Amino acid sequence: MGKTPPGTGPLSPDYSGLDPELMDPFITTFKTGADRIGQESEALRRLLERARLPATGLQPLAATLLWLDHQLPDLRRRSQAARAANALAPWRTGLLPFDESRLLPAGEARRQGAALADRFKAAPSSFGVAGNKPYDGELAALMAELDAHRDDPEFTAAFFARLGADGTRRIVGKLKMGMRDYDAAIDVVSRAFGTAVRAGDIVTRSRDTRAAVLTGTDVPGFAKVKRELAQETGHVGDESLGYLLRAGDFPPAWLAGVVKRHALGNNPAAARLAISAATEGGVPLSRLLRDLHWRTRTSLTSGEHAPDAANAFGRMLAAAAGAYDEKDGAHSPEAAKFAFDLMRALPDLEDPKLPADMRLQEPTRVHLAEIAGAYATEITEGANLGDSDRTQASQFGPVTSNVAGSEPSFRLSPEDTYAFVKLFANTPENLKPFAAGMGALSDRLVRVAAQADGGRGIEHLQRAMAALGYAAGMQFAAERSVQGKLDQQDKEFREGQLAYLGFLVNAAGIAVPLEGQAMWLVLSAMASEGLDSLTEVGETRLDALDDRSRLATLAKERWLADMLMANGFKPKVSAADERFNNPPITDENGRLLPFEKLVQDKPALRNLNDWLIANGSGGTDWSRLGEAVGALDVIFRGARDKAMSAERSGFD
Repeated sequence: MGKTPPGTGPLSPDYSGLDPELMDPFITTFKTGADRIGQESEALRRLLERARLPATGLQPLAATLLWLDHQLPDLRRRSQAARAANALAPWRTGLLPFDESRLLPAGEARRQGAALADRFKAAPSSFGVAGNKPYDGELAALMAELDAHRDDPEFTAAFFARLGADGTRRIVGKLKMGMRDYDAAIDVVSRAFGTAVRAGDIVTRSRDTRAAVLTGTDVPGFAKVKRELAQETGHVGDESLGYLLRAGDFPPAWLAGVVKRHALGNNPAAARLAISAATEGGVPLSRLLRDLHWRTRTSLTSGEHAPDAANAFGRMLAAAAGAYDEKDGAHSPEAAKFAFDLMRALPDLEDPKLPADMRLQEPTRVHLAEIAGAYATEITEGANLGDSDRTQASQFGPVTSNVAGSEPSFRLSPEDTYAFVKLFANTPENLKPFAAGMGALSDRLVRVAAQADGGRGIEHLQRAMAALGYAAGMQFAAERSVQGKLDQQDKEFREGQLAYLGFLVNAAGIAVPLEGQAMWLVLSAMASEGLDSLTEVGETRLDALDDRSRLATLAKERWLADMLMANGFKPKVSAADERFNNPPITDENGRLLPFEKLVQDKPALRNLNDWLIANGSGGTDWSRLGEAVGALDVIFRGARDKAMSAERSGFD
């Protein structure tokens, strides 16, 4: 490190600074002295009164007390302003830079702050013709004035109090509409808002907690603004609040309450901004999650809106991770980074050492499955035990996958992936959003792989099916782990998952399209006995059509066959062959009918089954439809079973 240039820094005669660590106990001592003078003077006054002597001699003490009453608020404001000015540099300690000239007397600060709010309300704002924003200069001047006093709690509190809660919310929209560099202006507002909100909290960084100083402000109206912005239900999810929180330094308890109540899913961008603000300055995400989770548990204990608190907590996390406004495989860097950190931090809340009532609440878990479904690409990459990177630690950043069409935003280790999946694998209901995401990913990856192979073989397809098989096996392993399934129950358990398909027909008798959740259940949730290769021909296959696992097998085989035929794979026997045409299994263009139509007609299912059998030869020419489908089925099952056995030997 270089030396401080001569004539600069704390030793410069022009340097202005303040040490809050020393100022706080000084103020405490100052106030203690004032209290003692007040008590002693009152005792002397009573003695003089009883002796019937004049009390005029006590007037100097009264003048001293009046002087102290005037000085204490300004001393507190100096300490608060010095902290505010250096809030974004928490590593600074000792004598902090502080410009005394910027701190107005309290009454004048309030007057000027309110006057600035009036001028801001009256100022025009317009996008202008072709976005020239004609009032940019006027708004910039107003923001420069606020910036000059952003560390003054009296000025800032008066500014926001005069605007009111609604006016404070509208600041962001007005600046966006009328300013060219509105981002810098919003940061000024956010820092000023942080100064005002922090006023009123007990602030101390001293090791001696007795030196705590109330550095607050009692500007009329601001407490109402602060309360409404934090608690008002009519504006939950307001994006402007996220912007107001993004750059300022706010009291952790107040900020945690805001994050919990606002931006829970109605506005994902606001959720990301709010959580980013809550973790500003090095606060670990894991600590914030513990605090927020504790609040949901407290709500559950108190009985007030118990499910709502835990549900809101989960929705907030899902929103911030981009589960609602972004697509799997195309996440923004901000959302992906949050999701990456979240997936590694949340399992800490399921530490077996914690009492059961301190772990994640049930209404939160389904939203974690929404996150996993939105990041099915990354979950699948993390579960891929056949990948050469499987031994590496989790790392944020683009990943080069060996699966065509897969472009993960980050890499999770198999251990971290498994730990996150276990958080929502406790019930089939909770798993539904994850299954929907995996189904959509399966369709996309297999389609891309089939296009890449182009009927010449299954080089890309086998990598895609293996990756999906590993993901299915990890899911089953997680389910077995958290639901206490014994090995001998695995078969019944996997078959039982298919009951949620209702034979691919819902309760109203309407066919369920083979997509999303249904696709993933068909592809993954089936007993091994129902996965005979296509080369095995026998009447028992026809007799098994009523079995759920066989029905799922047919659905999967039909899906694979259709995908492969659309990308250059040729069947040995046409699906339009007269042997399978009563009833037909193809449309007028010769394409296989959707499975949701076939499933409603048992003879059509029989014809589909016969056609699939006719195309299986038992050979190794993977450019032929039957051999390709059979080989991919074996690859998928092998990867799935390997992942399931890996859980026994140490996924944990």
